Amino acid sequence: MTDHPLEWDAMNHGTPPAKDAAAQAAWDRSVAAHHALAARPGVTLQASEEIVIVLHPGFDTLDAIGPHYFLSSLLGATIHLATTGPVDEPVTSAGGLPLTPTTTLEDAPEAPTVLLVPGGDTAVLLRDSRAIASIRRLGAAAETVASVCTGAVALGAAGLLDGRRATSHWSVRHLLAGYGATAVDERVVTDGSLMTAAGVTAGMDLAIRLVARLRGDDYARFLELGAEYAPEPPFDAGTPDRAGAELTSLARDFYATVEYGLRAG
Repeated sequence: MTDHPLEWDAMNHGTPPAKDAAAQAAWDRSVAAHHALAARPGVTLQASEEIVIVLHPGFDTLDAIGPHYFLSSLLGATIHLATTGPVDEPVTSAGGLPLTPTTTLEDAPEAPTVLLVPGGDTAVLLRDSRAIASIRRLGAAAETVASVCTGAVALGAAGLLDGRRATSHWSVRHLLAGYGATAVDERVVTDGSLMTAAGVTAGMDLAIRLVARLRGDDYARFLELGAEYAPEPPFDAGTPDRAGAELTSLARDFYATVEYGLRAG
């Protein structure tokens, strides 16, 4: 069994992996299930989206990997991990995880279906004028522009938030006004072709909504079930309201240097 419920695409393989009767029966069930899912109203099982996920030094691991899990389950889609640096050098996340890029931002598809910018050490991205110019160019041509956490600030620096409703991590959400946006205190905010997510884990919510937008609600429900995505936070302290004033004040001070580095101008 794979982690992705649609990763083993029975419809596109000519023969089952084994020849005994039980294996054949499992194969037949899988093929029938693929066809049944494809036949559900509104579902597009196979397409050819070009999805660009930006990798910059110090990106937040889950901001990229969380959405990648769901978006890579879109049969036929191509995921481009676009680095702001050389394509032959791994990009290390803020948590120390190196990812191998597949392209550079300059060489990414000119009109991607989705451009997604993760957060993390976004101040590094803001100081990279070439990367911001590429995000501006790709974002202008993309069908959907998306961000997770502080990645919204990079979209703002690229001029992609002007007059739009958007969200970001709670500690820097108020900064979005300085980039021409209307800050919204919601986990995922959709404003036309723009989709922004709040902090880190909200990227998975955004990705599931993206799947629904691209392939239909039942496709998204199917992936949500396959991932057993049913969060039960142990301490229910994931927002300022739930964490309380004292812990939130401490966290604001903890993130003070991050906030300072992301201020417009």
